[in-house]
Amino acid sequence: MRILKERHIDLVVTDILMPGMNGLELLEKIKLLYPSIPVIVLTAHGDFYVATEALNRGAFYFLTKPFNKATIISVAEKALRLPRLTSEKHCVMPYANVSLRYRVPSEPQMVPAISHHVMRACEDMEFTAQKVNFAIPLVVDELLVNAIKHGNRFDASKMVQVEADISHKELRLTVEDEGAGFSFESLPSEFSEENLLDEQGRGIMMVRFYADDLAYEKNGARAICRVSSQPKK
Repeated sequence: MRILKERHIDLVVTDILMPGMNGLELLEKIKLLYPSIPVIVLTAHGDFYVATEALNRGAFYFLTKPFNKATIISVAEKALRLPRLTSEKHCVMPYANVSLRYRVPSEPQMVPAISHHVMRACEDMEFTAQKVNFAIPLVVDELLVNAIKHGNRFDASKMVQVEADISHKELRLTVEDEGAGFSFESLPSEFSEENLLDEQGRGIMMVRFYADDLAYEKNGARAICRVSSQPKK
C-alpha cells in the first residue's frame, strides 16, 4: 500500500495467504483507493472458493499454483493491455442506445482498439467501474482473439464481424468469424477450478464468469454474449 501511494503502479499480483494483511484484504483496499489498477490473485490448488470470492470483490484474474512462466506472462500482458480510464465521468446520454459495428481483418492489433471503443461506450452508459475496467475488455478481448486465432487462423483475408449493442442495462456482444467453425459443445460449460487449469479453456471460463450469458451459433463461428451493467446478484 505504501508503494501504491508513492509510485504509479500498472498491475498488482498478490498471493492470498500472507502474514499481516491477506490477499483479500489487500484487494479490497486497492479497489477502494485505486479502482482502475488490475489485480491478479494467486491461489493454492483447492482454494477455488477463495479465488472466486476474489473475483467477486474486483480481482481481474486468478491463477492456481503451480503455474508456468508463459501463463503468468500471458495474463499479465492481457491486464496491462487494458486502457486505463480516468475517474472523471464522461457526458452521459441517459436514454440512449449505442450500436457499434466493426468488420475488420484478422489482425491482432484490432483487438485493443475495438475493446477500447466498447469500454468507452459502456462507461458513458454508466456501467460499474468493475464492468468497464475489467469485465468488458476481457470479454471483448477473449472472443475477438478466439475468432482471429482459432476461427480465421490469422488469415488476414478473412474478416471478423463485431456487433455491440449497449444500453444502460447491458452489453450484447456478437463476434463472428469466417472460419469453418468448431465443436463448441466440447468447451467447458461450468466455471470451475479444473476447467481453469485447461490451457485451451481458461479464456472462455473467464468469459463465462464475467458474462451473464454465452452461446454459440453457426457451428461455433458466431459467439453471442450478454454482460449486465450492474454487479451479479
